[in-house]
Amino acid sequence: MNNKAGLLLTVALMLLTAGIRYGRVDSLMEENPPAVSVGDSEGIWIELGEGFPDQGVHQFIDGFTPRSVIQVTLGERNSDRCEKASIDKPLTSGETLCIRLEGAEIIEVKRTWMPASRRIVLGIPLQPQTMTTADWMALPGIGPKLAAAIELDRQKNGDFTSFAQLERVPGIGPGRLAAWERFF
Repeated sequence: MNNKAGLLLTVALMLLTAGIRYGRVDSLMEENPPAVSVGDSEGIWIELGEGFPDQGVHQFIDGFTPRSVIQVTLGERNSDRCEKASIDKPLTSGETLCIRLEGAEIIEVKRTWMPASRRIVLGIPLQPQTMTTADWMALPGIGPKLAAAIELDRQKNGDFTSFAQLERVPGIGPGRLAAWERFF
């Protein structure tokens, strides 16, 4: 091996070692490391669904509205073809945005939530008042019966205004709340 190739190999190994040591050691030493690391960058995670050419989860700047997203993804002139009031309310990380087009005109803008399993992977805090039965089942230790009990309690007693109010559901105590706290 000549000196130039040896030097390049040494530099590459040093960079690889530094990357592993300084870029990933913290996440590898966590008790329950995430399956996917999305970093600590600023912004919101929005899923683009029906009507968008590049569907999937994308990161946008905080304060973006559906109109902003339409401007960025479909162009300025398309955002002017929708007069819906909800188009100018800021998006929240974890929302799904769908549009329905007739020709070039946007006739419907639909805002929903990403499934809880996707929000968990992205590190987006869950909100108990917006979760479905399937969302509850994405949490560890919740099966169909407990998920149904949570939904029944919410129907009878109203939305959970805080994470701690989940304790009012039979079968949920301090231990379960402690295990789920990192998701909320």
